[in-house]
Amino acid sequence: MTKVFFHKSFHEPIYIMDDKPIEYKCDEKEGSIYFNGYYYIEDGPPSHNTRYDKWLPRTVTMGVGKEDPLNNYNILDYKEYVIEIYKRVIHESTDIISEIEDDGERMSVCFFPTNKQTIYFRVLSLR
Repeated sequence: MTKVFFHKSFHEPIYIMDDKPIEYKCDEKEGSIYFNGYYYIEDGPPSHNTRYDKWLPRTVTMGVGKEDPLNNYNILDYKEYVIEIYKRVIHESTDIISEIEDDGERMSVCFFPTNKQTIYFRVLSLR
């Protein structure tokens, strides 16, 4: 299975749910990642009522490798790229909704917002 890592030094809150496989394509010039998870970023420059302080396009460092079939903690064929994520397409909400009680009233709350989505990127350099 292909694993994609976004380096925390860039403070990029991208999470790919481990229980669902990703679809990763890259020809070392551009590529895409289809996944179920979250990427907390605005798709364009934010308006005055924005949830996040980052928006596309966004430059990040991405590592890609394949899991060793005998030991999934061992990553094989690891490569690191500096990429520019320029587009995101959200296909379907996969939010996890729970019910809680607040002052005797039942409420639905999303504790873990996720989407099936594709992010598109350009490779700026190979590290």
